[in-house]
Amino acid sequence: FTLLLAALLLLSLASCGRQTDGITPGEGDPTTDQGNNNIDNNHDNTNEQSAMTHQNSHELLASLWTARAEDDRFPIMGGDYDNVIENAPGAFDLTHAEAAANIDSLLSFPSEEIGKIDNAASIIHSMNANIFTCGAYHVTNAEDTTALAERVKNHVLTKQFLCGSPERLVVLQLPDNYLMVLYGTSDAVAGFADHTKALIADTTTLVDQTLTS
Repeated sequence: FTLLLAALLLLSLASCGRQTDGITPGEGDPTTDQGNNNIDNNHDNTNEQSAMTHQNSHELLASLWTARAEDDRFPIMGGDYDNVIENAPGAFDLTHAEAAANIDSLLSFPSEEIGKIDNAASIIHSMNANIFTCGAYHVTNAEDTTALAERVKNHVLTKQFLCGSPERLVVLQLPDNYLMVLYGTSDAVAGFADHTKALIADTTTLVDQTLTS
């Protein structure tokens, strides 16, 4: 019953961030991580940058989230429409028949670019996706990373949000061909971006864009 309520809540909050235009479903590339979404909440917050390791996007977000101080956390969900995880990041299923439409609707990642990533994960504020949404993506080809960040930025800038608009968009490039896309309130986005850069060496900001005047 709890999982059913979580799924219904995710569907309702996601509607606040989706486009009003229709999206054509498409096939995504197979993901290398659709396994365990359980998170160890006993992470040592004193870990240095070099100690943080990850094998995929889900492990990346899980490590970052559990490293946050309790006072800096807020209610979240992760995963996708069919795999809702409460109070933790979750892996996004790129093998789903409607993965391209779902990743656009839920995370504002352009559906036509899904073939350039091989795994993904999400953190979404439980109350409203426009307060905080974070998508992490592993880019298959390193040469696509910068152009993909620009494509994501343009896509978010032209998106029609419901239930209010996010205030700020940040796209980070992390080592090993990872992109992290964050949008929401300025404080929430800046806080998580700074947290990521403090914990993962060589993280750079590719986009830092104000979305509302």
